[in-house]
Amino acid sequence: MKRFLRVGNAVVIMFFCCILCCTACGEVIRDEEMTESASETSTTSTISVKKDGSISSKIVEAFTESYYDVDGLKTMIESSIVEYQAENTAAQVKLKSCKAKGDNVNVEMEFGDYQSYAGFNDEVFFAGTVQAANKAGFDLNMSLKGVGGNQENATISKPDLLGMGDNHIVILEPSVEEEDVTQVVRVECSDEILYVGDGVMVTGKKSADVTVSDGYKVIVFR
Repeated sequence: MKRFLRVGNAVVIMFFCCILCCTACGEVIRDEEMTESASETSTTSTISVKKDGSISSKIVEAFTESYYDVDGLKTMIESSIVEYQAENTAAQVKLKSCKAKGDNVNVEMEFGDYQSYAGFNDEVFFAGTVQAANKAGFDLNMSLKGVGGNQENATISKPDLLGMGDNHIVILEPSVEEEDVTQVVRVECSDEILYVGDGVMVTGKKSADVTVSDGYKVIVFR
């Protein structure tokens, strides 16, 4: 279900089906019935890595149509979760909310671990220690740039990275949807970011924006 760190292809297809079929099924929510304005709603999709290893994601889809079949979308996401968990009994996936906000539809999901996130979304995604990433077979032969207090260490390579085995790393490869549109997803880490790879711009002590393009995107944090 590749979909730029979103809820996966199936859910996106479901969304468009809901938009196209909203006059035939589900509850229709019109713009004039919405109480929150678009300016009050974040348009950046976010993935958060928690201290306990769980993952949460907020998917934001912007549409100019004057209607949303939110109930239909919610039902189809829930069905997709049931289907995935039937094939992957250890997976921990939960739909937290699915709401229309202004001109957007926000979908919030929770995953018990990075494996559940990667499997449900059918993407390359890892969140854990550097040591665990190395054991999992990820190629850590990369050059990363220092941020914040690590500016004096302008870049680090694989030997340096392996020496930081107890620190944490996020490795992801977002799926490119539209080549002519720049897509960004925000990654929120549970602790201070130390180093980042190409295509990653630090936006705060614990957050960074990842530009969607081919190749692994890497964030190292405490």
